[in-house]
Amino acid sequence: MKGKLKFVFPLLGLLSVCLFPTVNLQAKESLDDGILWLTKAEVNGKFGKPTYLYCEEEPYRRYVIVKPENENALRATFLYDVVIHDFYYIKRDGNNIEYRIYYGEDVSGAGKTYRAKKYSITFMDGPVQLGKIAQFIPEFKPANECKKVFQERIINYNTIRLIFVTDKVNDISKRMGSLFTDPDKDIKDWSLSYEVMLCDGEPENVSSNSMVKKVIVSVDGEYRIGKTAHVFGSKLIKNPLQ
Repeated sequence: MKGKLKFVFPLLGLLSVCLFPTVNLQAKESLDDGILWLTKAEVNGKFGKPTYLYCEEEPYRRYVIVKPENENALRATFLYDVVIHDFYYIKRDGNNIEYRIYYGEDVSGAGKTYRAKKYSITFMDGPVQLGKIAQFIPEFKPANECKKVFQERIINYNTIRLIFVTDKVNDISKRMGSLFTDPDKDIKDWSLSYEVMLCDGEPENVSSNSMVKKVIVSVDGEYRIGKTAHVFGSKLIKNPLQ
């Protein structure tokens, strides 16, 4: 009997591989933040029904924000098929947060798929200390381990921007970078990145106590940042979260 069981179990394993070969292909794909590259349906499954839908006409000549039940009216506003983005207003550990999730078209597979290409996180109750963001924003946790952090100053504003660049480069991040951010084929180091906008007037000496008003999550890389370093005065600094 034991001999028969030893034969049956490997046979069942082989049958499962043959009969269900597409299981792994159906698994959700995203970067380490858990949102980027998800499909629109997967984002809605993760966060639920969006609070608002947003659509804009390039280059920002017209934009419309409506409630989800008015999606058909929104589409009728434009003469062509538009990409509709999702706005979520949620509460995390007592903090009111706005997530603006923007989608891009992925045509690498069969048909057209809308995937999360970037998103912004705005703290609606006021600025938050840099060192406390990951306590209630789990998507931000990879920033704690970043070895490369760039500090820039926004032109014409008294605002400092920090760019936390993770070191995990993979097929998804490279595809996102060339598809949604910069088609420059020389850029090979696309990875999950966090653009942290400090409050106006925050000092140059950045620390975990620096006050943050918004975080933008996308893919970026040292090569791309270097292309505009002369404009924003980009400089490499020690990760203030370490």
